[in-house]
Amino acid sequence: MTESRSLAPPETTPEHLTLSWDSCVSRTLVHRRAVAEVLLTDARALPDDRFLLAAQWPRSYATSRTGAGAGAGAGCGSGSASDERHDPMLAAETIRQVGLYICQRFLGAPSTSRPVIRNVGFLLDNDTEPVVGYGATDVLCRAEVFDVRRVDDVPWPVALSVRIQLSAAGREFGSAFGRVRVLSEEEYETFRGPNAAADPVPDDVHGRPSPTEVSVPSPGDVMLVRDPAGALLVAPADLRHPRFFDHPSDHVPGMVLLEAARQAACLVGASPGRLSGCHMQALRFTEWNSPVHVECEPAEDGWAFQVTQNGDTTASGTLSFAT
Repeated sequence: MTESRSLAPPETTPEHLTLSWDSCVSRTLVHRRAVAEVLLTDARALPDDRFLLAAQWPRSYATSRTGAGAGAGAGCGSGSASDERHDPMLAAETIRQVGLYICQRFLGAPSTSRPVIRNVGFLLDNDTEPVVGYGATDVLCRAEVFDVRRVDDVPWPVALSVRIQLSAAGREFGSAFGRVRVLSEEEYETFRGPNAAADPVPDDVHGRPSPTEVSVPSPGDVMLVRDPAGALLVAPADLRHPRFFDHPSDHVPGMVLLEAARQAACLVGASPGRLSGCHMQALRFTEWNSPVHVECEPAEDGWAFQVTQNGDTTASGTLSFAT
């Protein structure tokens, strides 16, 4: 993820601005319906477009194991029974919630606005990632907002980028990046048009991989099907999945596309390892009303993936795995 860079070292951050991990932030500010799916618990604004945010990574999310292979929700293959780690996709969900929250809580975007994630990515250090304990892991996010775009007569930014450094128990273990486009209700409706009312395409004629093949804990976590020709299509098994479909969506969510790409790498790559980083760019909305293809192939530093619909690319990016 080339956009990431280190923020100010921890000792220069005013740590006296104490954060709380006791309760979650407003679920509406991170576009979640269930309180259980809200990761952020508190936030403070600092000078120079910087922020401190508290997050909790729940133990209940699918965890993975370090070692020779990877476990559920993180890569492909099997690892040792010790040193369980959180699902790396929590880093992507954290930056998603951070971007949405900062826009509305600190930068003035109204509750009626429709923030849309355009880019998302993360990079984790497998040597310093927190081990899953008996409860949730408290994560400190040091955030910086940059590349802010404003237009006349709109009091809030219409686009911005956010990068965060992730640490737990005083140890920095990763970074994440995202770009948000803030649309008004009217703009969003114009962009969506009649596609917003489309229903998901049935997939009952296709073959669905087993959970083991894509390294997930249950059949409901599988995001792919194979068409009769063997091509991979994005078609979630459970459209009420608590993580990926906390609320109805009028398009295929970006987090679903990212997870589908990871699962495609498992099927194509013959156990590429444990996911350690990714970067996805959404070029347009991915709709429900026609088949969504995902292709994944080896790249110089990992795997490259492309999501297409009706012959057009809707999203693309890269995945990296730790062996």
